[in-house]
Amino acid sequence: MPPPIGEGTVRVLIETLRLSKDKKRVQVEDIASSAKTSESFARKALTNARIEHDGNWVSLSPGFRVKLALGIARAGRLRESALALTWQEFERFAGECLEEAGFQTEKNVRVQGGGRAWQIDVVGIRGDVMITMDCKHWNTPGYLSKFRLAAKHQRNATLHLLAKPVEKMLQGDRERQALPVILTLSEPRDQLSEGVVLVSVEKLPSFLSGVTPYDENLPLISSSLAVVENPMSQSN
Repeated sequence: MPPPIGEGTVRVLIETLRLSKDKKRVQVEDIASSAKTSESFARKALTNARIEHDGNWVSLSPGFRVKLALGIARAGRLRESALALTWQEFERFAGECLEEAGFQTEKNVRVQGGGRAWQIDVVGIRGDVMITMDCKHWNTPGYLSKFRLAAKHQRNATLHLLAKPVEKMLQGDRERQALPVILTLSEPRDQLSEGVVLVSVEKLPSFLSGVTPYDENLPLISSSLAVVENPMSQSN
């Protein structure tokens, strides 16, 4: 097991991620100032984290930014790492979290049903349970009314997806249990909206570790129920 990352190093990594969010390059001097460390300490922290720099400038690719966010999250600063990402990177970050929890994932899943197209940001399958996730990079109070429309969309999209075969992700004819989820930065005021689970990014790892297809406290939807509830979902 690698040694724990020190607080100063974590601050340097967070500020590197934050400052490079909308820039191609960021100065080490600015990183050190924001992290309240010396420039020499910041350079050492960047080098130890295998972040390339020429001594004065740092440049991060989108893929590396997501990996860096995951590293910061493992150091216990999950929300701060997610906050420093763009909304596109946040979706990739959510997919990586699902994979670390043992889910097989597919991103930007599209399905036809009810005379229209539906899109789900990330679908994850582990055993007999499927999680359909809508990633909302929202950093505002999680009032329940804010989630209502998105929750209705997520449940309907999940029902249409369940009513169709998912050959790429699941083999066999066993019944699937799906759980529609909205992931957000801020802590929601409630845990459910329109039959959809609301989860803050800080609670995502513990939430994923506890999901089973037999949990009566979760609004799981069975594949057989999806067909009954959405007869139009068989249409193309």
